[in-house]
Amino acid sequence: MYLICTIITAISALVGLGFASQAYFQSRGNDGVALTNAKYALSRSTALVIAACGLLVFHDSGYLVALAIVMVAVQFFDGIIGKKISVFKTVGPLLTAAANAVVLILYLMQ
Repeated sequence: MYLICTIITAISALVGLGFASQAYFQSRGNDGVALTNAKYALSRSTALVIAACGLLVFHDSGYLVALAIVMVAVQFFDGIIGKKISVFKTVGPLLTAAANAVVLILYLMQ
């Protein structure tokens, strides 16, 4: 169950990195606030992916639980923000958050 929760958490982090990368590449032609915000999002998303990869190296339940909770929160808030953009950017993150939460609960129940 540890590995399943780790994989779902890593997928969640990779999805976030994908959206942050998209925002960065779309705003590269600007020197304004959009580019700066995209860079901040990209750096944070990259850090979360690196932390998720660490779950494969350091098998620690506390580490997994903490990062899974962080990713559930990130995806949940991304889904709320996505309501102003599109159905895809709402439903996708919310489903990812729900899947991660369910797997985390199953992991904690074992």
